[in-house]
Amino acid sequence: MDKTFNVSRFYEPKIKRSEELLHADVKNMDKKRLKEIFETAIFKKDTLAIFNSEGSLPTAFYLESTGGWGTRKLKPVKNFGYRYTTVSYNEEKDTIALFNGVSFPALTMAEDQGGKFAYLNAMKSSKNKDDFDKIHRYLQKNYTALKLQNDVGGSIEGWESEDFYYFLLKKNRREEQIFSFGEDEDNEPAITEIVDIRLEIYGKMYIQTMRKEHVYLPDYIPNGNE
Repeated sequence: MDKTFNVSRFYEPKIKRSEELLHADVKNMDKKRLKEIFETAIFKKDTLAIFNSEGSLPTAFYLESTGGWGTRKLKPVKNFGYRYTTVSYNEEKDTIALFNGVSFPALTMAEDQGGKFAYLNAMKSSKNKDDFDKIHRYLQKNYTALKLQNDVGGSIEGWESEDFYYFLLKKNRREEQIFSFGEDEDNEPAITEIVDIRLEIYGKMYIQTMRKEHVYLPDYIPNGNE
């Protein structure tokens, strides 16, 4: 992916397919067709706009969907572009993107009104501890490490290239097996180690625009002109 990546072109067939499925007449479908629909990932497209934070944030404005529960009745300061979200998906079976051999089942991407890439958030809950290491090694090898603020915490690391900022977030958790009715509960429940991975990629031009517009950004993102 480079800064010319066309977000709308990537999502267009997925959005079209999702709209077809959401408007499908499920009453007259057989079980096989219904199963296919319910197991198909669904995507949506939202309009992004800049709203007045009215003192609730350390910045004057924030960026959000015009269809959000907290913004749908508000008048935006100006429109920004579009956001594409993976609404429903199968964590084990679906793949929308690969990063150094690690599959991601869900993405959120945004573009400005001119169609220029803004940002990407990729999410994954993995039972394979090597997945995080593969992503981390690639970022460490290919990009320049960022020195993040001390109060950000050790779970977030950042890098930069000529056009992008990359941030990798990790959260470890344990998942306990839930017994079904009739199963033997005498044995200790199985514990699975899970790593929640979040990869964020921001276009530097997008960051510059947000800083210029005084729009809120996470504290760990540097100024776009640094």
